[in-house]
Amino acid sequence: MITDFRLMADKIFLHNPALSNFGKLKTTVLDLSFETANHTLKSFDRGRIEFLIFSSFCPEKFTNEIHLPSKLTDNLRLKSIFTFRTETASSSGASAFHLASYLLRSGKFKTGMVVATEVMGNLSREENNSIISSVLSDRQKQVCMSMAQGGAMITTRYLHEHGYNRDDLFLLSKKLHDNGCKNPVAQIRKNISREDYFSAPLFAAPLGLFDISPISDGSASLILSTDLKSDFILRGTGSGTDHFYTQSVSTSFPASLQAFQRAYSDSDLKPEDIRVAELHDAFTPFELIGAEDAGLFPKGKALEKVISGVTHPEGDLPINPSGGLKSRGHPIGASGLAQIVELMRFMDRNPEKNIGLAHSIGGLATNNFATIIEKK
Repeated sequence: MITDFRLMADKIFLHNPALSNFGKLKTTVLDLSFETANHTLKSFDRGRIEFLIFSSFCPEKFTNEIHLPSKLTDNLRLKSIFTFRTETASSSGASAFHLASYLLRSGKFKTGMVVATEVMGNLSREENNSIISSVLSDRQKQVCMSMAQGGAMITTRYLHEHGYNRDDLFLLSKKLHDNGCKNPVAQIRKNISREDYFSAPLFAAPLGLFDISPISDGSASLILSTDLKSDFILRGTGSGTDHFYTQSVSTSFPASLQAFQRAYSDSDLKPEDIRVAELHDAFTPFELIGAEDAGLFPKGKALEKVISGVTHPEGDLPINPSGGLKSRGHPIGASGLAQIVELMRFMDRNPEKNIGLAHSIGGLATNNFATIIEKK
């Protein structure tokens, strides 16, 4: 039985969001986490912090760091608090945020913080790909599947089923790169032309260089509280899990469908209430699948909405105005929390876009999270 946490706590308010720059930063997970978390705590009474949830996918291999939550709390001078690390592959930052919200909803705590960080840039692309592919099942690896190949198969089916081609996919990538150019913390700030896109190398056809998120370092942090009010309110959370598939390829992710349905139910909101979204796009077409699984557009229509401008920052329903994982960058363990921070920043600048949806995918869509926040 899933407990209705809304009966146990009133509203959860979000405070002091912080983002590092994204890119190859030549740092450690501990140092980058401290820098971002310290920024969040700069104008906050540290004595109010009762817990810190930390997220990082694989610091043991990326940077050879261990026992990071305790080291971080010590460096931040946070005494006698509950601290814990979450890891759900590429949705780790979102799972940390959700765990923090459940602790508050339980009534055990009133105020805590979440810090999510990954440093991947110290290793080569080959070493990174080997670590990332470890999230696949043994059976998937036995049939020589990689993360990029899984994304490519799903993309091929989406394009075929709905009558699109790579020319259309270019327009999605261009939107994300245009958005990244306007994001001061983004790793990739490059306008791309059609010639750039089609002359770039293919990694797993039809996915090329400008369709796949980069190797990134980055960090995000914020505070959640039930007794300290702010303009930002957590409206709903939802999560879902699914099997590791080896034979079938779908253009809908059951784990996402579960997460969205539960977030809408938790928030008493519907898809038509969403005004802006940050959707997981480690492979750019995953933005389309996320938008359709969320009920924001009918099946097969999301790419059409990109082409017509609906999902651009000035459109009726901006999606990934930050540039998404593709252009802002995708430090695996940090991205899920960075999406929430990016929503808060966009909603600050655009008051009419007051209800935001974040969607984070763990692995090849096996552990997914949806989060809805509102700015009053």
